[in-house]
Amino acid sequence: MLITMLATMTLAIAPTEQSWTPALEARLSPAYRQCMAGTDASQGVHPAMMRCEASEFVRQDARLNAAYRAARTRLRGDERTELRDVQRRWIAARDASCQAEYDAGGGGQISELNQSGCRLRETIARTMELERLR
Repeated sequence: MLITMLATMTLAIAPTEQSWTPALEARLSPAYRQCMAGTDASQGVHPAMMRCEASEFVRQDARLNAAYRAARTRLRGDERTELRDVQRRWIAARDASCQAEYDAGGGGQISELNQSGCRLRETIARTMELERLR
C-alpha cells in the first residue's frame, strides 16, 4: 500500500492550480486568523499581511516537516529514498509554481501576496498528503 501511495505521489509532484478549499483553510492556525484580523492586516496593509503570511508559513512548514518525518518512519530502504527524492522534486515544483503566480501578476504587492499564499496553500496540501502515508 505504501509503495502505491508513493507511486501516486511521484506522479503528482507538481502542485496543481488549486484555490483555498475549506479543508485547507481549516488547517490555518488561530494565530494566523488573529493576525489577519488585526487592524493593519484587515485593512489591507501589505507589510502587515506579509508578516502574517510569513509567520504562518513557518508554522505550516514545521507541520510539513513533522509529517515528512512521520511518513519516513513507516518506510524502509528504497521507499525512504523514493520519498526523499519525491519531496525534493515537490519543493522545487512548488517554488516554481508559486513563482509563476508571482510572475503572472506582473510584480508588486499583489504578486507578493499571491506568491506567499501559494506557498502556504501548497505546503498545507502537501502536509495533508504526507499525513495519509502514516
